[in-house]
Amino acid sequence: MKPNTPNPATERIETHGFLGEEFLTWLWYQWEQHGGEFTFAGGRVVGVALDDFLIFAAPSDEETEQTLRRGLPTRTAEARTALRQGRRLKKARLLIAEGSRQWTATLDAASLTLAGVKLPEDAEECESDIDRTTDRAANWLALDEILQALYGRFLGERLAPDYKATKAAAQAKWMAS
Repeated sequence: MKPNTPNPATERIETHGFLGEEFLTWLWYQWEQHGGEFTFAGGRVVGVALDDFLIFAAPSDEETEQTLRRGLPTRTAEARTALRQGRRLKKARLLIAEGSRQWTATLDAASLTLAGVKLPEDAEECESDIDRTTDRAANWLALDEILQALYGRFLGERLAPDYKATKAAAQAKWMAS
Protein backbone atom coordinates (compact mmCIF):
# COMPACT_ATOMS: atom_id res chain seq x y z
CA MET A 1 0.00 0.00 0.00
CA LYS A 2 1.32 3.44 -0.87
CA PRO A 3 2.01 5.78 2.06
CA ASN A 4 -0.92 8.11 1.34
CA THR A 5 -3.37 5.42 0.25
CA PRO A 6 -6.35 5.18 2.63
CA ASN A 7 -6.67 1.94 4.57
CA PRO A 8 -10.30 0.70 4.42
CA ALA A 9 -9.95 -1.13 7.76
CA THR A 10 -8.76 2.02 9.52
CA GLU A 11 -11.54 4.06 7.94
CA ARG A 12 -14.16 1.58 9.21
CA ILE A 13 -12.75 1.78 12.73
CA GLU A 14 -12.82 5.58 12.64
CA THR A 15 -16.40 5.73 11.34
CA HIS A 16 -18.00 2.68 12.98
CA GLY A 17 -15.80 1.96 16.02
CA PHE A 18 -18.40 3.54 18.28
CA LEU A 19 -20.61 0.49 17.68
CA GLY A 20 -18.06 -1.73 19.41
CA GLU A 21 -17.98 0.67 22.36
CA GLU A 22 -21.77 0.59 22.51
CA PHE A 23 -21.66 -3.22 22.23
CA LEU A 24 -19.37 -3.57 25.27
CA THR A 25 -21.52 -1.15 27.27
CA TRP A 26 -24.62 -3.10 26.18
CA LEU A 27 -23.02 -6.35 27.40
CA TRP A 28 -22.32 -4.71 30.75
CA TYR A 29 -25.94 -3.51 30.94
CA GLN A 30 -27.26 -6.97 30.01
CA TRP A 31 -25.07 -8.56 32.67
CA GLU A 32 -26.10 -6.20 35.46
CA GLN A 33 -29.77 -5.83 34.57
CA HIS A 34 -30.64 -9.25 33.16
CA GLY A 35 -28.01 -11.61 34.56
CA GLY A 36 -25.90 -11.78 31.40
CA GLU A 37 -27.55 -14.99 30.22
CA PHE A 38 -28.44 -15.31 26.53
CA THR A 39 -30.40 -18.08 24.85
CA PHE A 40 -29.62 -18.71 21.19
CA ALA A 41 -30.95 -20.96 18.44
CA GLY A 42 -31.06 -24.60 19.37
CA GLY A 43 -31.49 -23.74 23.05
CA ARG A 44 -27.83 -22.80 23.53
CA VAL A 45 -27.47 -20.83 26.76
CA VAL A 46 -24.42 -18.59 27.11
CA GLY A 47 -23.42 -16.50 30.09
CA VAL A 48 -21.38 -13.31 29.71
CA ALA A 49 -19.80 -11.15 32.41
CA LEU A 50 -17.23 -8.39 32.44
CA ASP A 51 -14.15 -9.44 34.33
CA ASP A 52 -11.21 -7.61 35.90
CA PHE A 53 -10.10 -5.18 33.18
CA LEU A 54 -11.88 -2.16 31.70
CA ILE A 55 -10.63 0.76 29.63
CA PHE A 56 -12.96 3.69 29.12
CA ALA A 57 -12.53 5.75 25.97
CA ALA A 58 -11.53 9.37 26.46
CA PRO A 59 -14.42 11.66 25.51
CA SER A 60 -12.02 13.90 23.59
CA ASP A 61 -8.47 13.80 22.29
CA GLU A 62 -7.45 16.17 25.08
CA GLU A 63 -8.44 13.81 27.88
CA THR A 64 -6.89 10.54 28.97
CA GLU A 65 -8.30 7.05 28.92
CA GLN A 66 -9.35 5.54 32.21
CA THR A 67 -8.22 2.00 33.07
CA LEU A 68 -9.70 -0.06 35.89
CA ARG A 69 -8.24 -3.41 36.97
CA ARG A 70 -8.54 -6.14 39.58
CA GLY A 71 -11.55 -7.51 41.34
CA LEU A 72 -14.83 -6.35 39.85
CA PRO A 73 -14.09 -2.92 38.41
CA THR A 74 -17.66 -2.66 37.10
CA ARG A 75 -18.79 -2.34 40.72
CA THR A 76 -16.49 0.58 41.55
CA ALA A 77 -17.48 4.21 42.01
CA GLU A 78 -15.00 5.12 39.24
CA ALA A 79 -16.79 2.90 36.73
CA ARG A 80 -20.22 4.25 37.68
CA THR A 81 -18.92 7.82 37.39
CA ALA A 82 -17.46 7.08 33.95
CA LEU A 83 -20.86 5.77 32.80
CA ARG A 84 -22.66 8.83 34.21
CA GLN A 85 -20.21 11.02 32.28
CA GLY A 86 -21.19 9.21 29.07
CA ARG A 87 -17.91 7.36 28.63
CA ARG A 88 -18.06 4.11 26.71
CA LEU A 89 -15.88 1.07 27.07
CA LYS A 90 -12.89 0.93 24.74
CA LYS A 91 -11.68 -2.49 25.94
CA ALA A 92 -12.97 -5.03 28.41
CA ARG A 93 -12.06 -8.50 29.55
CA LEU A 94 -15.02 -10.80 29.05
CA LEU A 95 -15.81 -14.02 30.82
CA ILE A 96 -17.96 -16.23 28.58
CA ALA A 97 -19.41 -19.58 29.60
CA GLU A 98 -21.47 -22.23 27.86
CA GLY A 99 -22.15 -25.40 29.79
CA SER A 100 -18.86 -26.54 31.30
CA ARG A 101 -16.76 -24.52 28.84
CA GLN A 102 -15.39 -21.14 29.84
CA TRP A 103 -13.41 -18.55 27.87
CA THR A 104 -11.77 -15.29 28.88
CA ALA A 105 -10.73 -12.69 26.34
CA THR A 106 -10.13 -8.96 26.08
CA LEU A 107 -12.25 -7.37 23.38
CA ASP A 108 -11.07 -4.18 21.66
CA ALA A 109 -14.26 -2.29 20.89
CA ALA A 110 -13.17 -0.27 17.86
CA SER A 111 -11.82 -3.19 15.86
CA LEU A 112 -13.74 -6.03 17.59
CA THR A 113 -10.49 -7.96 17.92
CA LEU A 114 -9.64 -10.33 20.73
CA ALA A 115 -6.47 -10.44 22.82
CA GLY A 116 -5.35 -12.58 25.74
CA VAL A 117 -7.78 -15.36 24.90
CA LYS A 118 -7.89 -18.27 27.30
CA LEU A 119 -9.71 -21.30 25.94
CA PRO A 120 -11.54 -23.92 27.99
CA GLU A 121 -9.46 -26.78 29.33
CA ASP A 122 -8.81 -29.55 26.83
CA ALA A 123 -11.49 -32.22 26.87
CA GLU A 124 -10.64 -35.31 28.89
CA GLU A 125 -11.07 -37.45 25.78
CA CYS A 126 -8.08 -35.76 24.12
CA GLU A 127 -5.35 -38.36 24.03
CA SER A 128 -3.21 -37.18 21.15
CA ASP A 129 -1.87 -33.91 19.77
CA ILE A 130 -4.36 -34.16 16.91
CA ASP A 131 -7.24 -34.56 19.39
CA ARG A 132 -6.05 -31.52 21.38
CA THR A 133 -5.62 -29.42 18.25
CA THR A 134 -9.10 -30.38 17.06
CA ASP A 135 -10.60 -29.60 20.47
CA ARG A 136 -8.88 -26.21 20.65
CA ALA A 137 -9.96 -25.32 17.11
CA ALA A 138 -13.53 -26.23 18.04
CA ASN A 139 -13.31 -23.98 21.11
CA TRP A 140 -11.99 -21.07 19.00
CA LEU A 141 -14.85 -21.58 16.55
CA ALA A 142 -17.40 -21.74 19.38
CA LEU A 143 -16.05 -18.47 20.84
CA ASP A 144 -16.31 -16.80 17.43
CA GLU A 145 -19.88 -18.07 16.98
CA ILE A 146 -20.87 -16.82 20.44
CA LEU A 147 -19.43 -13.35 19.86
CA GLN A 148 -21.07 -13.10 16.44
CA ALA A 149 -24.42 -14.13 17.92
CA LEU A 150 -24.08 -11.59 20.74
CA TYR A 151 -23.12 -8.81 18.34
CA GLY A 152 -26.02 -9.79 16.08
CA ARG A 153 -28.43 -9.55 19.01
CA PHE A 154 -26.99 -6.15 19.95
CA LEU A 155 -27.34 -4.86 16.38
CA GLY A 156 -30.90 -6.18 16.21
CA GLU A 157 -31.79 -4.03 19.20
CA ARG A 158 -29.63 -1.08 18.14
CA LEU A 159 -31.13 -0.89 14.65
CA ALA A 160 -34.76 -1.32 15.72
CA PRO A 161 -36.98 1.67 14.81
CA ASP A 162 -38.07 2.19 18.43
CA TYR A 163 -34.54 1.82 19.86
CA LYS A 164 -34.20 5.36 21.26
CA ALA A 165 -37.55 5.33 23.00
CA THR A 166 -37.22 1.85 24.49
CA LYS A 167 -33.88 0.06 24.85
CA ALA A 168 -31.66 3.16 24.67
CA ALA A 169 -33.82 4.97 27.23
CA ALA A 170 -33.61 2.03 29.65
CA GLN A 171 -29.85 1.75 29.22
CA ALA A 172 -29.39 5.52 29.64
CA LYS A 173 -31.35 5.35 32.90
CA TRP A 174 -29.08 2.53 34.09
CA MET A 175 -25.97 4.49 33.10
CA ALA A 176 -27.19 7.53 35.04
CA SER A 177 -27.89 5.55 38.21
